[in-house]
Amino acid sequence: MQTYPILKNALPLDDYFLMLIFGDGEERLYDFKPNLTHKYYEELADMRLFKALSVNEGEIEWKSGQDFCPHTLYEESQPINL
Repeated sequence: MQTYPILKNALPLDDYFLMLIFGDGEERLYDFKPNLTHKYYEELADMRLFKALSVNEGEIEWKSGQDFCPHTLYEESQPINL
């Protein structure tokens, strides 16, 4: 069974990217734009709503009620090489 580091923080960036910070210190970048075509996430096309997120128990949640699977975020994001 695959294990993933716990998501500790997510910073919404311009152009619908998320900078993800995991409990092991790893930083990754996730492009959220493809999700905006899904009905569940379409209202997050409003950048103000997109940026109004929080991380709760390792999951991203938006004030408008959406959430997103942390495993998908990890698997589909790219490591940030600093």
